[in-house]
Amino acid sequence: MKKLLVIVLALIGMQLSAQDLNSLSTTASSESSSMIDQIAGDQVRKFAKKLNLNESQQKMASDLVVSQLKSPKFQKLIGDSASKLLGSGSSDNLDEISRALLDEPKFQNDMKKVLDDDQKEEFSKMLPI
Repeated sequence: MKKLLVIVLALIGMQLSAQDLNSLSTTASSESSSMIDQIAGDQVRKFAKKLNLNESQQKMASDLVVSQLKSPKFQKLIGDSASKLLGSGSSDNLDEISRALLDEPKFQNDMKKVLDDDQKEEFSKMLPI
């Protein structure tokens, strides 16, 4: 009888541990998504100001930025500077992400599809040489 009780308690404990792990995983995922949304919003505001983007262009640019920020390269970059970003929101860290975005050929090509001719010219001035 004692063995059966120990087995039941062990099974209950394992079930509770699995639920805790699932909730931790969900929490971490939502925090990561929230950070990506915040960084993307900052980047899009920068682009909107410099390029005079309309609402539709801002939405498309936001989608492009979010997709880039979810890539492994940017996840590593964000992870490396996450504590700095959360602690201070330092513009140096945001500038580093901006430079990395502008260095990304896929982002450059996709962003140019969103822009009109004048905006493309201004965007080209933003790109690294």
